[in-house]
Amino acid sequence: MKSRLILALGCAIFASGCQPVLIRYKHVVVAESATLKITERSSESNDSQGKPLSAAKTGLPTKSVLTGTGYVVTISTPVNASAVVFLRADDDKKNPLDIRGAHLRPLERKSGMGLEGFRYSFLVDEASGNLMEFDVVTDQGVVIGHEKIRYDVVSRGYVWVIDAI
Repeated sequence: MKSRLILALGCAIFASGCQPVLIRYKHVVVAESATLKITERSSESNDSQGKPLSAAKTGLPTKSVLTGTGYVVTISTPVNASAVVFLRADDDKKNPLDIRGAHLRPLERKSGMGLEGFRYSFLVDEASGNLMEFDVVTDQGVVIGHEKIRYDVVSRGYVWVIDAI
């Protein structure tokens, strides 16, 4: 009887279009250099039952600072379900600068990261492993720096979920 119930439930799930889906958790890790330093890393946190989450979430770089002549680029790579990168550039007087390059998209100022001062998102999936490459530009349109940042996309594990309609 129990096996028939399980079989019926399984058939109902698949007949309804619900299927198991593999979700891979990814994180961007920028390569430190003479001008790029990691300033924050993820720390251990607990799940809803108070037990430590997977070590794969601990020690990942979440904030980095790239220093150029006359400017600083702040890079945020929060621990998220997917690999995401947010950037902002400021001159020495903390005035915002533009960033122009491939795979960069402006953020809405009222978005979550926009409210924190970040102005751009680097589209990791679209870049397909290509360098994070961009110009740092003043509000007068003068290019004051050109940056190339190496990075890796690392796996934080995976989970199977049922995709429901």
